[in-house]
Amino acid sequence: MSSGGVPSAAATSSSQCCGQHGSRGHSARRAPPLAIHEQEVGVADTLQLEPLTEEAFVANLQQRFKRDLIYTSAGDVLVSVNPYKKLALYSLDVVEAYRTKALLSHLPPHIFALADKAHWNLRERNEEQCVVVSGESGSGKTEAARIVLQYVTVAGSGPTGAQQDPSLAPIKQVRDRLLQAGPLLEAFGNAKTHKNDNSSRFGKYLDVEFDFKGDPVGGTFTSYLLEKSRVTRQLAGERNFHIFYQLLTGADIQLLKSLKLHRNIDNYAFLRPSRPLSMETIDDKRDFQVTKKALETLGFSAEDVVQIFKVVASVLKLGNIGFTPTSNIDGTEGCTVTNDYELFEVCGLLGTNPMELTSALTQRTILAGPVLDSPSTNPAPPPPPPCGSLRGVKSGGCSSSVAGTPPSFVPSSSMSSTGSRDVYEVCEMLQHSTLARLTLADERGSSSTAGELVVADLSASEATASRDILCRALYSRLFAWLVKQVNDATRVRKYGKRKVLGIMDIYGFEVFDQNNFEQFIINFCNEKLQQAVAECTLRLRQDEMLREGIEWTPVDFFNNTPVCELIEKNNHGILAVLDEESQRGGPGGDESFLARLCHTCGSSAYFETRNCAPHSAPTDLPCNTSVPPNCFRLRHYAGTVTYNVAGFVEKNNDTLPLDLSLAMFRCEHPLLKNLFPEGNPKRTTLKRAASAGTQFKISVGALMGNLQSKTPHFIRCIKPNELKQPRIFENALVQHQVRYLCLVQTIKVRKTSFAHSESYESFLHRYKMLSPHTWPCWRGSAVEGASYLLRDLPLSSPHFAFGRTKIFIRSERTVSELEEFRRQRLEDLAASVQKMWRGYRCRQRYLLMRQSQIVIASAWRSWRAREEYRELKRRKQIEWAVQVIQTHYLQWRRRQYLQRLCVSLPSDSPVCREWPMAAKRLADANLMLRRMHHKWRCHKYRLKFDQTARNRMREKVTASIIFKDRKASYPRSVSHPFLGDYVRLRQNVQWKKICVETNDQYVVFADIINKITRSSGKFVPILFVLSTSSMLILDQRTLQIKYRVPATEIYRLSLSPYLDDVAIFHIKASCELPNLAHEAGCSDCSRAGGSSPLQGAEHATGCLFQSDLGKKKGDFVFHTGHVIEIVTKLFLVVQNAVGKPPEVNINTEFEANFGSQSVMFSFKCAGLPEVQPGQIKIMRKGSRMEVLV
Repeated sequence: MSSGGVPSAAATSSSQCCGQHGSRGHSARRAPPLAIHEQEVGVADTLQLEPLTEEAFVANLQQRFKRDLIYTSAGDVLVSVNPYKKLALYSLDVVEAYRTKALLSHLPPHIFALADKAHWNLRERNEEQCVVVSGESGSGKTEAARIVLQYVTVAGSGPTGAQQDPSLAPIKQVRDRLLQAGPLLEAFGNAKTHKNDNSSRFGKYLDVEFDFKGDPVGGTFTSYLLEKSRVTRQLAGERNFHIFYQLLTGADIQLLKSLKLHRNIDNYAFLRPSRPLSMETIDDKRDFQVTKKALETLGFSAEDVVQIFKVVASVLKLGNIGFTPTSNIDGTEGCTVTNDYELFEVCGLLGTNPMELTSALTQRTILAGPVLDSPSTNPAPPPPPPCGSLRGVKSGGCSSSVAGTPPSFVPSSSMSSTGSRDVYEVCEMLQHSTLARLTLADERGSSSTAGELVVADLSASEATASRDILCRALYSRLFAWLVKQVNDATRVRKYGKRKVLGIMDIYGFEVFDQNNFEQFIINFCNEKLQQAVAECTLRLRQDEMLREGIEWTPVDFFNNTPVCELIEKNNHGILAVLDEESQRGGPGGDESFLARLCHTCGSSAYFETRNCAPHSAPTDLPCNTSVPPNCFRLRHYAGTVTYNVAGFVEKNNDTLPLDLSLAMFRCEHPLLKNLFPEGNPKRTTLKRAASAGTQFKISVGALMGNLQSKTPHFIRCIKPNELKQPRIFENALVQHQVRYLCLVQTIKVRKTSFAHSESYESFLHRYKMLSPHTWPCWRGSAVEGASYLLRDLPLSSPHFAFGRTKIFIRSERTVSELEEFRRQRLEDLAASVQKMWRGYRCRQRYLLMRQSQIVIASAWRSWRAREEYRELKRRKQIEWAVQVIQTHYLQWRRRQYLQRLCVSLPSDSPVCREWPMAAKRLADANLMLRRMHHKWRCHKYRLKFDQTARNRMREKVTASIIFKDRKASYPRSVSHPFLGDYVRLRQNVQWKKICVETNDQYVVFADIINKITRSSGKFVPILFVLSTSSMLILDQRTLQIKYRVPATEIYRLSLSPYLDDVAIFHIKASCELPNLAHEAGCSDCSRAGGSSPLQGAEHATGCLFQSDLGKKKGDFVFHTGHVIEIVTKLFLVVQNAVGKPPEVNINTEFEANFGSQSVMFSFKCAGLPEVQPGQIKIMRKGSRMEVLV
């Protein structure tokens, strides 16, 4: 039972669905469903193969195998050829294609199609289904069964349904646990053999339970006869069970240390002889993580996982315990443990006393003498006493022997009272029913001699065999316990009848060079399975055709029923003879068994030994001399197999000495009390357990009965080669498998028969809605109803045949069409039922609502009228009360506000912006009071000023009005007071004389500023004086008046918005300004005329002197750091002189009059390297004067 010769790893998650043959856990490349059609070669459905022969069938398989088309339909059977490599056949797109279209579309054969058909029949027809996977060891059965399980678990809600819908979380949990159970059981139950790298060494059958929607709700695993002999012995080139290698390779160092293990596989005797070379198909380190994840998913706690690994480690450590022969005093052979450290480590893992385990391994407590029960009864020996000093204990006429001496028989009179007491103390300690039987025999005076409880030493070989028995029992019972725990984790939690889909993954047929009891049991199971498959696909179908009166030509096939009867026949079968020999006991059991087989089964044509030939041996069977000694040969359906009888009786007995059971039960390890319940001293039952062969026979019989109760679906797995390599197709090997699997006969039967048969009653009951004659109820006979039904369907008559009690349908396509017709009709009927029900329910609801509405409306109107009256009355009262309260409240708030304002007024400073907050309703009054208060404190603040301060405040306010947000240099002037006389001109004696002459006594501003020349733009320092009546330009050293311009002649002031400190004063054109720089003329005029400048001023308005040399100068351009102050003061002076303010032009370009020409001033703000920050550069270019800031 293999997956392409590769050990099983984690099942691919349900969201990724299925893996592929030859790969474990690796997700395949996603291939679109349509690509499947494009890759079709050969004949997908071999019903269409012509000619239908074994050679043509094998050639078709080979042709498809070369194109990686491993699935081929053989009638009702799916043939799967193991590719031994990863294939892109299992993506989610392919899953969805087969899940939604498999019934009606012509999709190629696929394992998904078979799984979907089984799941569909389960869900739609309410019939229990079973998928049977069969084939040789290494043909890919395990992987095929895993893919089927993965598909059916996601087919209900879809591959990603559980992830998308939170309500499907329980289904996802069940799905994950079912899928993870496979890797766990494979880790503990699979091993590498010559045939298969992941050979199942146990049989497995899984019943998956589904709800009405087709979603999995639980499952039950059944295991069959683990090959536990592999624990202690393997053939060369084979391995032990996977878990041993996974644990040593994949566990972390802390876990290995706690288990007292080392990574080196050569350190363990059970693994050393069969240690294989490195294999690409097995990754033990990765598989160990998969196994741990499976344990976690199935609900095992961390402590449980450690306890499980402790048992596994104990098996490995027990295998290293050796025994050294010793000689007792009486000459008998005994043994001692050679490596005590291994024994102590095992005791540490299991929690037991080393002396107790040593005694159980090296000694055996037996019952000597006649047995009181019938000869067929062989009770298990009682457990040994806890102390190792006692060698023999006598009961009822026998004495206890001294330690180290052989058991002796002496008269009962020689038995002392102390010895008698010791017998009863030991038996009381053992609490074994042997004491009851012996004591009862003594009391009744039985003439038979009672048996003696004897503790006998074992030889080294016997102790080694006892150790191997314990190791096999530990591992096999741990495996059975794991299966039970898995079933507890996947069991359906709710009671009730549900639909079941079974998946059988049983051993593959095995033929080795050395075939033992395990191969005999495995091949017997395959015989029974082949019998069931042939019964279903060949014999029953042909019998049904003949019974129903359908014309039929019989098809011959190999019937293996005689072989099955030869093995399992009561009293005369091989298993019956083996049981008898096992009960007989004694030495030479295997040889006696072979002799009895020759006597009992020698007449069968399917049996042969060296000493007897078959009664009617076929000519192709070899002669008797070809049978090796101690062997017998069976002619199985898959070929002749020679079995060596060595170990048959021992393995069939499958008994564990009670000494070992008691020692294991006394261990402190929590699992061992469950694994060895028979070791409990309180148990008094001595019922002999059935032999391994009988148990397996009963289990297989129950399995076959379970399969017969379900609708089967068969997958026949083919192994293409013995090398376990991809792309190798051995025709002879494949043809041999095709022949013994009866695939050609199956196709012939299916080709000439019908795909589906059903009783008339069932057919009519399922499809009666497709015809108006039979719907909704048919009163006539079922045959007549089925005939009417088929007439109304668009199907031709060759697709059907009428038998005596059943109707036969030729092809699956016709069945799919019938199901599609039924589905569409059911949808129409459901829509009609829904329509009528909704109409009825809406009508009833309408009538009820109408009547209720009338009653409610009447009562509501009356209630509403009363309520409106009460509400109106209450509202008027509320309004009156509100008005009264509001009035008083507002008055109170006003008083409170005024009182609070009175005590919380802000300071008297005009710059203080604080003001108490007021209610929203008093906002207007609060604002009004705030303004009044501000005006009052401003007035109060102004009263504190003298005339000078008032003038300065006036100037500052005027400057703010003129320059705020217009001149970049204005913010720097706000904090500097306007001093006016920066050069103390008022105290100058010379100026006092001059100002009297010019009537400019009141100086408003005086400072040395730069006058910009008109020709080149250079700076010329001058003394600028501004009086209340005029603007004067004087020489800064001599105070000689160069120009005097009356305030009334200045009409405009121009500035730029930048930080340039340049101002242009525009003079009216009618004003002629004498240039007083020609001192000579002025002096002569003064001396000659004798008149004063005041006299000249009286005759020439706006000029200091009247002279013919006077020249019209035009506008003045100044540069000063007090430009804001000068312009502001000049603005006020002109305003006082003229009665209206002069124009203040702030712009980047404006025109200036330079006497004989007009010049355009242009201000540019550019960061030129030649212009320092805060300075300007003036350039004259013709009629333009550019100022670079």
